[in-house]
Amino acid sequence: MDYLEIEGKAQLKRFGIPVNESILLAGEDIPEEIVYPCVLKGQILSGKRGKAGAVRVVKSEEELREAKKIIEEITINGKSMEGVIACGFLPIKEEYYLGMTLDVKNRTMVMLFTPFGGMEIEELAVKSPEKLLRFDCTDGFCAQSFREAAAVFDLPGKRMDQVVEIAEKLCKACFALDATTIEINPLVVLEDESLMAIDSKLVIDDNSLYRQEDYTLLPRTSQQRSMQEEEAQKYDLTYIELDPEGDIGTMAGGAGIGMATMDTIRHYGGRVNNFLDLGGGVTAEKTYQAMRILLQNKKTDYILVNVFGGINNCAEMAEGISRAYKEVGSSKPVAVKSRGFNQEQGWAIYEELGFAQTKFGTTDEAAVALLNMKEAR
Repeated sequence: MDYLEIEGKAQLKRFGIPVNESILLAGEDIPEEIVYPCVLKGQILSGKRGKAGAVRVVKSEEELREAKKIIEEITINGKSMEGVIACGFLPIKEEYYLGMTLDVKNRTMVMLFTPFGGMEIEELAVKSPEKLLRFDCTDGFCAQSFREAAAVFDLPGKRMDQVVEIAEKLCKACFALDATTIEINPLVVLEDESLMAIDSKLVIDDNSLYRQEDYTLLPRTSQQRSMQEEEAQKYDLTYIELDPEGDIGTMAGGAGIGMATMDTIRHYGGRVNNFLDLGGGVTAEKTYQAMRILLQNKKTDYILVNVFGGINNCAEMAEGISRAYKEVGSSKPVAVKSRGFNQEQGWAIYEELGFAQTKFGTTDEAAVALLNMKEAR
């Protein structure tokens, strides 16, 4: 589950990390405790708020009211604002990045740190990887090891002490919250040399929510979930929209193979719009609903199906996919890799539909086959 900035910062504060206070602007009344100038920030489950105009400095109540109305109307990637907060305007000297995320490929929890702020972390990792420290925290946080690894940045002694202290608290928060991602971006250095988290991103593993409290502070609007996400939930499917510029949808028989499929497509230059995991106990009805959901996504022009018939029946899965494809009347190119129980019967169904098939090959070959179809169109 994804949390808004105000919610993420509340958790950082709970674990002793200094944050700038956020005042929620609810309704038409403006809280008297707001000091000007201040920064208004739209609360939305999406990045790029600054570029979209959802972060604004205001110098008076009149400017605040005007900016608040503008921010509330902004949408990003089809998502709308859940609210607007006001934060103090701070004397910032430097911006750092500090975060933790789950490295699925290597099955590790990794801490990322850089004192070079002002750039997207993904961009920094590609263009200047030497400026980004990756620190393995799978077995917990070791302050001395982190200090030694971060010495390459040559931070002043007192500054490094503060970074280490906050990093240790962030690691504790990450594991206590069952987070798959928790980050401070930016972690700022103020003029008095203190460090403060002025923005936060928090994602908690959905499978662990039963043992966590309700950390939401703002209700979620129905607009935050696409029609496909709402439909998927009804049929016990895991559907996540990823790259709004992507045109490839994926269907996989398990989260692991699903993530591997997405990574493979990206490796060969494709852009994945969405991820759909069938989960266990796959039936013809389940694949029917899954394919119907993928086909109804107007941003998805191509589909890669990657399933394995262990306890599942490849022929039944193919029947469900075929029924949805015919009912929708789609002509979207589909590539399939399907092996296991009753695979030959499944292959015959896909062949009738004209799908590209990788019968005995790899996920790489299936991804390349799909991208070749895309290139040929």
